[in-house]
Amino acid sequence: MRLRHLHLPSLTPYTHASHLQALLVRRHLDHKALPLPLRLSAPTSPPTLLTFQTHPTYTCGRREIPTITPEQITYLRAGGTAEFHPALRGGQTTYHGPGQLTGYVILTLDAHGLKPATFVRFLERSVIETCKKYGVQGFTTENSGVWTSEEDKIASVGVHLRRNVASHGVGLNVTTDLKWFDRIVACGLVGKRATSLEKEGVAGVSVEDVAKVLAQCMAEGLKNVDDVEKIIEEEVLALQDETREGARKAEHTE
Repeated sequence: MRLRHLHLPSLTPYTHASHLQALLVRRHLDHKALPLPLRLSAPTSPPTLLTFQTHPTYTCGRREIPTITPEQITYLRAGGTAEFHPALRGGQTTYHGPGQLTGYVILTLDAHGLKPATFVRFLERSVIETCKKYGVQGFTTENSGVWTSEEDKIASVGVHLRRNVASHGVGLNVTTDLKWFDRIVACGLVGKRATSLEKEGVAGVSVEDVAKVLAQCMAEGLKNVDDVEKIIEEEVLALQDETREGARKAEHTE
C-alpha cells in the first residue's frame, strides 16, 4: 500500500481544503459501512496526506466553539485580513497561513495498527523526523505538538476521529510570519511562543519542499505502507461524482 500525497501548490482557501478532506473521509467511511463480506473483498481505502498553505486563518477546536464570543471572532479577523473558521479537530485556537505547512492525514486507524493515542504520536514523530532532515531538533512535551525548546513550539497537532477514521493533522511552521500568533494564546498555552524552521536557522526551503519530506517520513512510519504516491486534485474531486452516483443508485434501488 502507498501513502497518497496531494499537495496544493498555491494559496488555498481553508474551506476548499476542508472540502477535499471531507471527500477523502467519506471514502473511508463508505468502505467501513459496507456489509462485512463486501468490506473484506473490497480494496481498503488508501491513506492520504493532503498538504497546503492557506490564506491567514484562525481555527478553533470543536470543544472551544461554544465559548468563543462574536467580539473575539471579530478581533481574530483582524479587520478582514484574516479568516476565522470552527474546526472538527480537538484542541484550541490556532493559526494557519502562508509559510505554514498544513498537513491533513486521512486514514483508517486499524488498517495501520493505530489507536487514537498512537496516531497522535505518529504525527508528532513524523514532524520530528522532518525537522531532523533540516538539522532542527524537535521533541515532545506534556503538551501536544512538537517543540524546539520548552518555550518554542514549531508544530501543532489536532485530530478528529469518526468510526476510527482519522482526519486533520499537523501545522508545521516553515517560513510563517509569526506575528500572527501574537493575536492568540496558541493552543491555550500561556507563556509559550511559536517558532519556525526559518527562525531556527533553516534558509532557502519552501513549503512544498518540506511537504515532500513530511510525506516520506509518514510513509516510513506507517505500518503496511511502503512508498509515497503523488496524486492530483482532480482525483480527489472525482470522489464527489462517485458519491453522487452512489446516492442516485440507492434511490433507484429503494
